[in-house]
This record gives sequence, C-alpha cells and structure tokens, in this order.
Amino acid sequence: MSIVISRYLNCHENRLPTLQSQHLFALTKEVRIEHEGEEYRLRLTRNNRLILTR
Repeated sequence: MSIVISRYLNCHENRLPTLQSQHLFALTKEVRIEHEGEEYRLRLTRNNRLILTR
C-alpha cells in the first residue's frame, strides 16, 4: 500500500477511501488496475468520462 493511501486511511478511519481522479490521471489518460490476477484498464475519455475495461 502506498504511503499516500495508508496516511489517508489513518486520518479518515470512519470514511471510505477516496482517490481523486486528477491524481490518477496526472501523467496519463489510462491506468492499469490488477485485481485477483486480472488486469483492468481505467481510461479517461475525451468527454471526461471514465471507462473500465478488462
């Protein structure tokens, strides 16, 4: 777990963790997410929408 996420969880124990999309897409318009051995891609579209594909 990254330092940023673990610090967030420690400060906000009663809330669900929230990641800001501008942090995820600061350098690129697509990120990979690994879940249970599968790879997913979360992409930011031209219309500023999110698309999750496998």
